[in-house]
Amino acid sequence: MKKAVYYGIRDVRVEEVAEPEAGSGEIKVKIRYCGICGSDLHEYLHGPFPESPFGHEVCGEVVAVGQDVKGFAVGDHVATFVRDGYAEYLVAPQDRALKLPEDLPWERAAVLEPLAGAIYALERGNVKPTDTIFIAGAGPVGLLILLAVKVLGARTVYMTDLSKKRREMAERLGATATFDPAAVKMPPTIRELTGGRGIDVAVEAVGIEATLKDCLASTRHGGTVIVQGIFTDRALIHMLGFVTREITMIGANSANPVRSLEWMLTKGIRPEAIVTSTVSLDRIVEGGFEMLANHKDEEIKILVEP
Repeated sequence: MKKAVYYGIRDVRVEEVAEPEAGSGEIKVKIRYCGICGSDLHEYLHGPFPESPFGHEVCGEVVAVGQDVKGFAVGDHVATFVRDGYAEYLVAPQDRALKLPEDLPWERAAVLEPLAGAIYALERGNVKPTDTIFIAGAGPVGLLILLAVKVLGARTVYMTDLSKKRREMAERLGATATFDPAAVKMPPTIRELTGGRGIDVAVEAVGIEATLKDCLASTRHGGTVIVQGIFTDRALIHMLGFVTREITMIGANSANPVRSLEWMLTKGIRPEAIVTSTVSLDRIVEGGFEMLANHKDEEIKILVEP
């Protein structure tokens, strides 16, 4: 079968490898889509994490089950939460898979996992419908946070991004207003918009020092900053405002896939709205990673179709 194999920075090769077989307690999945996560792009550009999750946004159909598997059968539609999803097939432990309704569109199923991350972040930050929200970054992470807070009932959501296309998508998906952080200083803008009070909850969804500073400086006394962006470099932060305004800063790096599926089925959320392209596995480098790295004004979320 074909599989994209990670060799190093900007070195991913599509190769023929042995097709995996399901062992005890495992299911074998024929992959329909695998989304390119921001963490995958980070690994492509900067190097792997200690425990690499390369290729983990997977949906597909069960084609074999190992011994002692319960709750899954051949033909089931599933999302899986393991690595190595840039391939035609993968195997996953049964406890790392979620059965999906057969009428759930594959394009929506492909974005279940990143939506699950957004939902988890909001749960971890105890975000409430009455909160005013500031999201720094209108990439996939920020846009899914936007969709999720709108489902929660948030009425006021401000967002920033350097890309005009991403700001326009954020506005289409329900952002109250968007700003170019290169043209507008956000902390004084937020203070003006909130009558001097500041934001209840800010979400850092980029992973750079400048946006983290904007989040911290825009948050009210006793407010919360949720950090979900992936940082490559260290951030130098002046902590006086953080301390004197008694801000809570929370990291979020997990997911709630069961809640994600529940929201898809009962709350009408459509996370596939952020998908801008689908590419074949053979073109994962030039049509996937390199496009996301070099053409952020054109691409936001790309799915890989084996």
